[in-house]
Amino acid sequence: MRSRDSAIQIAGVVLGAGLSERMGQPKQLMPYGNTTLLGATVAAAEASHLDRVVVVVGAAALEIETSLRVTRAKVVRNLRYHDGNLSSLLVGVEAAGEFDAVMLLLGDMPNVDNVLVDQLLTAWSERPVEIQVTSYSNGLGHPFILQRCVVEELCQLRGSKPLWSLIQERDNVRRVPVSRLRPIDVDTPEDYERLISGD
Repeated sequence: MRSRDSAIQIAGVVLGAGLSERMGQPKQLMPYGNTTLLGATVAAAEASHLDRVVVVVGAAALEIETSLRVTRAKVVRNLRYHDGNLSSLLVGVEAAGEFDAVMLLLGDMPNVDNVLVDQLLTAWSERPVEIQVTSYSNGLGHPFILQRCVVEELCQLRGSKPLWSLIQERDNVRRVPVSRLRPIDVDTPEDYERLISGD
């Protein structure tokens, strides 16, 4: 789906390259509804008004690629997935081509649906800023929208979570309030059970 009437180009990058160390198995392949955890996130991105969608895979890449049923997303591999999420983001934005901003989506947060994605897109399109984060009723979280200049700045950063560090250092980060709880970030078997049970 694409009908956002704007010359601004916003690409979506879905991160699905992680090792799933705390889960003990590739969480990207775990069942969720009629698809998988990663499949649900990709489907939401594809159903949104994002101009293009890139899915980055790494660990268990072949199995994950086989499981995905994409309609318009481009699936790419991060060969350095051991280096963490930043390496996957950089692979994703390189594959995205030209864009004014990128929306960063986590492949293990399947409750981020296309309605939320479009709400965040609208907020950013109406007033572009360098960094936009989602302000849920119980705290900040993904998705983030980053202007191209911020992505280029991230290329120079180091550390375990350089993006969060950058957000905490900036004064001009826009927080877009949404009237829902922060979606579960599925990292452990307990997280998965909470997700499936609807708690």
